[in-house]
Amino acid sequence: MADAFDFDVIVIGSGFGGSVTTCRLAEKGYHVALLERGRQYGMHEFPRRMDEMKSRLFWDPDDGYYGFMEFRTYPASDAFSVCASGLGGGSLIYANVLMEMPAAFFAGWPGGITRETLNPFYARGLEMLEAAPYPYETNPYYRDTPKTEAFRAASDAVKDDPDAIEPHRFLFPNLAIRFKGDFPGHQTLNQQGVVQSSCIKCGECDVGCNVHAKNTLDLNYIARARNQALLGPDGKAAEVRTGALVKEISPLESGGYAVTYVNPLNQSEKTTIRAQNVVVSAGCVGTNALLLKMRKYKKLNHLSPMLGKKWCGNGDLEGTVLFSDREHPLNNGPVITAAVQHRFKDYPDGFGHGLVLQEAGIPNFIAWFIAGRLPSIGFFYKLFVVPFSALWNLIRRVFTKRARSQINPGNYIASLMDQDSYLRKTMVLLGMGRDRSDGEVTLNDDDEPIIRWRMDHSRLHYDRVRREMEKMAHALGGKFMENPISYMDKIIAVHPLGGCVMADTAEDGVVDTRGEVFGHPGLFVVDASVLPTSVGPNPSLTITALAEYFASKWPKKGA
Repeated sequence: MADAFDFDVIVIGSGFGGSVTTCRLAEKGYHVALLERGRQYGMHEFPRRMDEMKSRLFWDPDDGYYGFMEFRTYPASDAFSVCASGLGGGSLIYANVLMEMPAAFFAGWPGGITRETLNPFYARGLEMLEAAPYPYETNPYYRDTPKTEAFRAASDAVKDDPDAIEPHRFLFPNLAIRFKGDFPGHQTLNQQGVVQSSCIKCGECDVGCNVHAKNTLDLNYIARARNQALLGPDGKAAEVRTGALVKEISPLESGGYAVTYVNPLNQSEKTTIRAQNVVVSAGCVGTNALLLKMRKYKKLNHLSPMLGKKWCGNGDLEGTVLFSDREHPLNNGPVITAAVQHRFKDYPDGFGHGLVLQEAGIPNFIAWFIAGRLPSIGFFYKLFVVPFSALWNLIRRVFTKRARSQINPGNYIASLMDQDSYLRKTMVLLGMGRDRSDGEVTLNDDDEPIIRWRMDHSRLHYDRVRREMEKMAHALGGKFMENPISYMDKIIAVHPLGGCVMADTAEDGVVDTRGEVFGHPGLFVVDASVLPTSVGPNPSLTITALAEYFASKWPKKGA
């Protein structure tokens, strides 16, 4: 007797892979359940107050934290990782940059997939995400972003090294930010009928946009998937379940799969649902961890031996320019507005190399925090002198009547405020590019995912990133400071890729060129973990395009 299915498709995770898949399969008439471990965030629901940040920013259910950012460190690795939790996945915390993968870097991809293959799907992604370049040249409000101009001037000043195979290029990449509106914060409807605000340049992109100027996936792909009116008579609205942390995927005897999830707030509260097809889109770390556990506990017995292998961090590296000879406040503008793209000679074995540098901003409230926390001789001087001056003026007024006839304390209070002059001459640089996919995701004894990766085989990339950052710092008239952890050969991987890589055979990868898992029909993986190589630029648009490509291979329901 066949098992009764609750849904046609269960999608696990709501990032760039899961949201696209949910939307496109719902359009094709499939009854889809989208499971997300985190919560949904409405306008002004991201934490900002100090007590809220402490209790609602981080994700660590074992210790009672249920926020939207998950940080992991791996003692046996040269990498840390950052992931998201919440409806919209990584789109809640990324810096909005949508860049295509250069055509040359598709060399070696399976199934003959090339840049030309993905071009129409890149275009679909950009349309759905309503992407646009930063309107620096056309809108006076956005032109008033000094960090953008300083970054462009530095790019114009630097010279290319002999290992460059083409001139470096400054560009305004597409951003998933809403700039439409007659004034900052102007609220209008997006293409899916959802209210969004125009960008107010608060720099809070990476900690959740509280005004919904950021075109996160819950506001477009997922919003469309849930709206029957937008899907039309041939579509079927998806069911979205938040607070659903998947613990198990089990094959059913007659085909299909059972998925068991728990409520993170009460993990004794278990629910099991069944579907003919399951799509795992829990992000690079989450997907690898889930499938590795299913293999360990003999739920999925036919997974490729390549599971967990070919991991990389997309060459992420952070650097800082200090003591610049000009001011360019970090807290004025979106986190990233511009980029400089480089193409260099290949690695010795022919693996293509290039990198991207971007300027990075910080939220207003973090700028205030830093200015108040960093020691300042001037502040301690004023802390003593200003009150003393006020007191002395008062004494003179009482006893000699020679003081000013009126005392306005505003000037005293203003002079006591923290100084941010050093911050205004600081610039954060973000680098990324083509590192080597030679890391591995494994499980420790507690079933926690562990990334094992060493920088050695990618040192060419990191040396070039440091060199280009130093040149930018010099052009800005400042001093370059590398992220301190990089002196220990450590990187923070905000773009983890691989582990369930796409390939032509199970000997070379975990999924085929439709995203279907070798050895387990009806089980798919659609997220950053399937990318067989590093991308170079920010990978979000390439993950989106690949998810669109995979979804295009599904027939309409009943066809």
